[in-house]
Amino acid sequence: MMTNASTRWKLAPLLFISPFFIAYAVFGLYPILYGFWLSLMKGTDDYTFAGLSNYAFVLKDSFFWKAMWNGTKLALGSLFLILPVALGVSLLLNRPYIAKRKGFFATFFFTPNITSAVAVGIIFKLLLDRDNGVINQLLGVFGASPVGWLKDPNWTIPALVLLCGWKYLGINILFFLAGLQSVPYELIEAAKIDGATPVKRLWYVTIPLLRPIMTFIVFQCLLGSYGMFSEAFILAGSGFGPENSLVFPTSYLYDEAFRRQDFTYSSALGYVFTLLLLVIGFIQLRMFRLNHSEE
Repeated sequence: MMTNASTRWKLAPLLFISPFFIAYAVFGLYPILYGFWLSLMKGTDDYTFAGLSNYAFVLKDSFFWKAMWNGTKLALGSLFLILPVALGVSLLLNRPYIAKRKGFFATFFFTPNITSAVAVGIIFKLLLDRDNGVINQLLGVFGASPVGWLKDPNWTIPALVLLCGWKYLGINILFFLAGLQSVPYELIEAAKIDGATPVKRLWYVTIPLLRPIMTFIVFQCLLGSYGMFSEAFILAGSGFGPENSLVFPTSYLYDEAFRRQDFTYSSALGYVFTLLLLVIGFIQLRMFRLNHSEE
């Protein structure tokens, strides 16, 4: 009798957590395993085993590497725009004379982040129009000639960087603000007493202590850049923009799966893309740890 009661008691926690595992098995594990099985097949209706041929073709697919290169350019452009600006604004908001209104400014900068990606894409497509866009009209006030933001392949990535900077600047400001709260005020005061200038205090005290937050922000930026879909899809209109300058790995995967109906090759694309992201993330973490150890 005691044995049955103890058995029921041990099974009770498993029953409570079982919905999560059932949902994960149905919506997580099964698609992962089925996608890997598809990546080893060929065909559309009747699948035939093809081994690693899809993966070999991905490695030789220049269009896929073009998409990866576009993601790299977007990541670098976004980092050079978002990181310095977000850090500068967060440092300003963290000043004592603005601290009382910090919530208002944080809400103001965060609002674009909760705006629909499709709505942002449509608005920026209008703003970046070569003939009637507001941005080109503002440039014309200073005597600059109109820029073909969405027509010239040299300007499509900068246009997307502007969009990402506007949409995701606020959330990164909040990340930096959270990190600044963990910087001990005593260290700043000690640096002041030692005669360190504000720039030196920022470079040698604040930024090193913000390294965990910066690591997270950089990783999020990499994921968002390589996984760019909705905004680029809207800006491109149809296709992948001039000279395929707005193709990204996720949009290429979508095109192969739902336009060309080649689910086997798109599955291989997805797995190669995931593996590359893991490698890039590992390299980024190693670089941050290396810089930290050198300091």
